[in-house]
Amino acid sequence: MGRVEEHMDKACSLLREGKLRDAVNEYKEALKIDPENAVAHKSLGSIYYRLTMLDESINEFEQAVKHHPKYADAYYELGVSLYRRGRLEDSIKAFDQSVKINPNFHIARYWLGLSYYYSGKLKEAIEYFKQVLDKEPHVVISRYHMGVAYSRLGKFGEAIDEFEKFLKEVPASAAAYYNLGKAYYNKGDVDKAINAFKKAVEIDPADERSKKNLLMLEDLKSRFF
Repeated sequence: MGRVEEHMDKACSLLREGKLRDAVNEYKEALKIDPENAVAHKSLGSIYYRLTMLDESINEFEQAVKHHPKYADAYYELGVSLYRRGRLEDSIKAFDQSVKINPNFHIARYWLGLSYYYSGKLKEAIEYFKQVLDKEPHVVISRYHMGVAYSRLGKFGEAIDEFEKFLKEVPASAAAYYNLGKAYYNKGDVDKAINAFKKAVEIDPADERSKKNLLMLEDLKSRFF
């Protein structure tokens, strides 16, 4: 196994130099000697991901978890590659396995929530985002996604609460103000909706969505309120 270690050490050195394709060759040489080396498969998968070779990365991560079924990091990276490939149902399975192996792997839990979110399973997404925030409050992007999910479920009060909490941490988010404005409008609070859309336009003058909603609501208010 000494030669395997030599190839893997050389691959690590090449990675530090930014020589990704040369590192690929070294990991391949290591795998010729030890085809069941899960670390080599996982490392090779990570390089393929960086090279945007998603199918190849997925194959290597699958080999890694095949040979090391408790490899939480490999399941996580497999999930990310599957997510980027648009295979959301499969990414959910990979992230779920990663979290089962390591319950403290909160970034995997966040991606699990994201996979549920984009697959339209909003209630499940919200639950996972809540779990992330319970353990890692600084992952405030979870609040933004929760706000959108609540809005899509028609729970505008909850959506407003999440967007406002998010904006305390990320005050320069035009997207959050836009969604906050929509939530206020759907809740029937025109003045607060106008203020939110104004803020979005102040942050991003090119935000056409907020501009249109702002003009519409200001016209509505001038005629009916």
